[in-house]
Order: sequence, then C-alpha cells, then structure tokens
Amino acid sequence: MHLGHRLVLALPIVVIDTAAFAVPLASVLLAYILLARPAWVRDRVDRLYRGVPRQVA
Repeated sequence: MHLGHRLVLALPIVVIDTAAFAVPLASVLLAYILLARPAWVRDRVDRLYRGVPRQVA
C-alpha cells in the first residue's frame, strides 16, 4: 500500500478519535436529559428505586 493511501485511511480515524475525546459525551447526554426529559429516563429511575421505601421528613 502506498504512503498516500495509508494517509487517506489514517486521517479519518484520527479526526474521529479526536472528536470523540474533545466532546464530553456524558455532559451532552446529561444536557439532553435535562432539556428533553425523555420518558425512558423516568422509567429507568422508577425501576431503579422500585424496592426502596420512601422516607417521610
């Protein structure tokens, strides 16, 4: 394989890798959850705390 072909194949890999580490994915997901309030988050939280008794203050 020629050097030019290797560079053409390596460039997208480097760009994707850099973009994945430059954008904090957890922050983007949290912002989406706070703004959109999707139903699957509420269902997940309800299942998570299903067996936990509520405390009365």
